[in-house]
Amino acid sequence: MTSSSVRPAPPAQKGHVKDLRLDIQLLRAVAVALVVVYHLWPLRLPAGFIGVDVFFVISGFLITSHLLKQAEGPGGIKVFRFWANRALRLLPMACLVLLATIWAVIVWMPQSVWQSTLRNIVGSALYVQNWLLASDSVSYLARDEHPPITQHFWSLSVEEQFYIAWPILLLAATFVAVRIVGKKAESAARTRAIRRAIFGVMAAIALLSFALSLWLTSSQPDLAYFATTTRAWEFAGGGLMAFAALKSPVWFGTQGGLVARSLLSWVAYITLAATALLLPASAPFPGTAALLPVLGTMLALWVGDSKKIYSPTVVARLRPVTYIGDISYGIYLWHWPLIVVAPFVLGGALTTVQKLVIGLIAIVLAGVSKVLVEDPIRFGSFWRSSVRRGFYPAAVGMLAVTLIATLSATMIERGGLAVAAVSAPSSSSVGEVLDGEAPLVPTLANRSTDRGNMYDCFDLDHTTPHVCEYGFTDAPVRIAITGDSHAAQFIPALTQIVEQNGWSLTTFVGVSCDAALDVEQCAGGADYASQLIAGDYDVVLTSAYRDSFTDPVDVGAYWKTLIDGGVNLLPIADVPLNPQASFDCIDASDGDPAAARQCVTPADVALNSVPDRVTSLADEFQIPFIDLTDEFCDDDVCRTVRDRTIIYQDSPTSHITATFGRLLAPRLDAEIRSAIGRG
Repeated sequence: MTSSSVRPAPPAQKGHVKDLRLDIQLLRAVAVALVVVYHLWPLRLPAGFIGVDVFFVISGFLITSHLLKQAEGPGGIKVFRFWANRALRLLPMACLVLLATIWAVIVWMPQSVWQSTLRNIVGSALYVQNWLLASDSVSYLARDEHPPITQHFWSLSVEEQFYIAWPILLLAATFVAVRIVGKKAESAARTRAIRRAIFGVMAAIALLSFALSLWLTSSQPDLAYFATTTRAWEFAGGGLMAFAALKSPVWFGTQGGLVARSLLSWVAYITLAATALLLPASAPFPGTAALLPVLGTMLALWVGDSKKIYSPTVVARLRPVTYIGDISYGIYLWHWPLIVVAPFVLGGALTTVQKLVIGLIAIVLAGVSKVLVEDPIRFGSFWRSSVRRGFYPAAVGMLAVTLIATLSATMIERGGLAVAAVSAPSSSSVGEVLDGEAPLVPTLANRSTDRGNMYDCFDLDHTTPHVCEYGFTDAPVRIAITGDSHAAQFIPALTQIVEQNGWSLTTFVGVSCDAALDVEQCAGGADYASQLIAGDYDVVLTSAYRDSFTDPVDVGAYWKTLIDGGVNLLPIADVPLNPQASFDCIDASDGDPAAARQCVTPADVALNSVPDRVTSLADEFQIPFIDLTDEFCDDDVCRTVRDRTIIYQDSPTSHITATFGRLLAPRLDAEIRSAIGRG
């Protein structure tokens, strides 16, 4: 789900910040409406996320207009004053919302999302949320995480990065232009040189950024969506319109020109509406698709307001419309946290009436916070009396959010570790109650990160070999494990086994490494299989996710290569699936072990909805395998909690927690000993 940066910037007239342009307020109102409706009813407005592009163009136009006026003046661009004004305008409100979000998350949302949410809140406070999302969107380990409550800060982060870089670039262009024409050049020549230099810089940025956007949209679409570098051309497009506004065509003021401007304005708004309604949500974006909202917004900015009754901009004279434009920044900040938290508060999916109420609450909160927080700080004479003071509210707010979120995350982690430090329950039959008063381990807040050393040596990107050794150098028994993350999930148990027995363990695990013959540099490198064959291991364990993307034919070919090479291959059947309903049931237990033990999945669903490929391949090759199903399931159901131990980290990929994995160590030890004749 995408979001839009929708904070009002100082309006411009003829390229300079001066009088309020109602047509820009209308654009803001349209953009924020697109985003909010998209987030509430995504199927009805599949591309409402283009509101972000509208605001990127508006920001480029207004900020360039402001800086261009400064550059042409005697004092030049005042970078620190510009940054201080932006900080006063934007950051206090953002920090207020983030602080309120921390409170809402702890009070209303399940503990399993606390750690990741607090991490994202810190990223939002530091305005790097877009890069966090870009990283998580391509992260194998983050693929099961829910969209964060601060996801909408990605576009705010992009804009803040734009506000930092843009005045520096324009200052550099101005400096070069003045040096070329000379400081003593007449005013007109100096102005022309400055405009040409700034125009050239923006045109170059627009071309380079657009080219990068096209390339990354096709090769790395998730990164392309969130990266500042692939969005810079949208700001530059708005900046170029600031030059167009410096000198309007003569025909703009004629009767025919007013009619033409009204028609072009309709074209602009129809382009935005049609894109939001008709562009498929799955369309590659930004890329060429982003040209539609960007060019539509540029056109709307160029023709402006013809003040004709038949122009779409006539609605900008309605006070409710301009008011939405005035408070659009606040609406944007408040609406997404409300949407995310509301289902937990109300106990279910949102109805149409509830969605409308959320929209109304967002408007009310935006209006109130503008009066009580935004305007007093933005226009307060004390804060504006010096550049240094202009940074104080933002600095205090960012520090408060970062400290509170970081300390909360630390307390959660330490609390979870303290609980986990209680003696772990011994292996026992499914459903046996050891101590009804003992807390769950790991805690709900830490189960998603209870990975132990699963991923300490895990190949995520297939760029360099990943092989690690555990245990003892001169071990009498040497074992290895190969496969994907569903093989890696057994590493905490296996390292415990080799430490206890004086053995050694070598790991060859990574993304899609369940058939490494066809994956360049997978885990052990291009000669991965050869290393396993030449390693002379007593046994090589292997496992893989039952719903792996890897073709079973390729997995079979890989196994055949190992077996033909003399490898004592011992597959481990994949663990049962953990559906989202069972995962959510554990959250709903609020950490009560008795309630959590009621969270079960029908055995047929957990085991047969996606059949395990490991066991079928083992049968095909007529080799023994380890089947741990009875550690999870009885004849009817599969558990998500055993005794007081939470079994799964996540859903639907269904990785087991390191805590539960270690409970399987005695069983795995016995199975391995049997396979190598040491039982």
